[in-house]
Amino acid sequence: MKTLAWSLSVLILLLIIGEVYLLITKQQYVNFLLENTVLKGRLGPEIDEYTIFENRAVQAAEPKPWPVHRTYNTCTLEPEMLKWHEDLGSIGFGVFYQGNIVFEQYWQGFNDSSLTNSWSMAKSIVSHLVGVALKEGLIKSVEDKYSDYLPEFETGDVTIEQLLTMSSGIGFDEDYLNPFSYPARSLYGSDLKAITMKYKPEYPAGEIFDYQSGNTQLLAFLVEKVSGQKLSDYASEKLWKPIGAEHDALWSLDRENGMERAFCCFNSNVRDFARFGDLYLNRGIVHGDTLIDPDYWTAATQAAPLQRKEGGPNNTYGYQWWILKEDGINCFYARGLNGQYIFILPDRECVIVRLGRNWSPERNNNHPEDVYEYIRQGLYVLDCQLK
Repeated sequence: MKTLAWSLSVLILLLIIGEVYLLITKQQYVNFLLENTVLKGRLGPEIDEYTIFENRAVQAAEPKPWPVHRTYNTCTLEPEMLKWHEDLGSIGFGVFYQGNIVFEQYWQGFNDSSLTNSWSMAKSIVSHLVGVALKEGLIKSVEDKYSDYLPEFETGDVTIEQLLTMSSGIGFDEDYLNPFSYPARSLYGSDLKAITMKYKPEYPAGEIFDYQSGNTQLLAFLVEKVSGQKLSDYASEKLWKPIGAEHDALWSLDRENGMERAFCCFNSNVRDFARFGDLYLNRGIVHGDTLIDPDYWTAATQAAPLQRKEGGPNNTYGYQWWILKEDGINCFYARGLNGQYIFILPDRECVIVRLGRNWSPERNNNHPEDVYEYIRQGLYVLDCQLK
């Protein structure tokens, strides 16, 4: 009994010391992080827990439901295809062709209106909003220095384009298992501006592709500044309403009435994410309205001329869009943690969306292995139903 009492006393003392340390270093967010990960039996957050955050609505206006293709869901996924979805915890998979819905399937009680987290697919949405602000003249050029617009951030000569292409050289530490890294601080912290301002350039900008979520958050602060609107309100006006989204989305905030966690946390569903993909399949034009300039669309959807941090040329990333041109595939796509994908295949006039709880740990030329599988499955369904 004495040993047990002593052990409990030591544990309590360590907890007190830990809490004091977090208080002194202003890192109390770690308690929120642990409460919603480790204490729930997992090492990271889930795709459907937007309810633990404050959120702001990205409002829809006049819904434009997807026209249903005449062969809708007449073909099914093969058993070995379904095993991918079962093993990796898919909750939704949809194929869209020439502005029609061709196929969709849901799992685990989710449906076509269920909200789930985009994770880093939100980065592609932020890129779109930068493009809109550029078209409207709120941003003069992507070659402008970021500090010309927000001098309070010590970004030196870093340009807007270097933030878009993840080549700013700012030392955001993109480590998803480290509770003290930028992703953890920004996801569970309550003051994104203060958190982001702590990071400074560490190596020359415009040379190395180095994927860092903080770059996207900086772009979000820029859009908010030049538009004079909350990011969600600007997204509603310049994206969600024009594409005819059927449901309001929710963008998670750092606190009540706070700032959008712009590098992630745009919560929507398969059909409305596909509308965003269809907009980019059509080069930023929807219902005859050009939302972004053609030059911006082109730059956004092709690989930026950079070197990878690990060596070799960048051939996989543009303006917050991933690029895949190999094995007969011509595709660009939005990608989020644990396998949230919007694939745009211009040659096939189709969009494929997959949402789920996990992704393949294997990487092939900087792409998760399941990326190739979902594209294969989408084209299989498309070809089957267009016979």
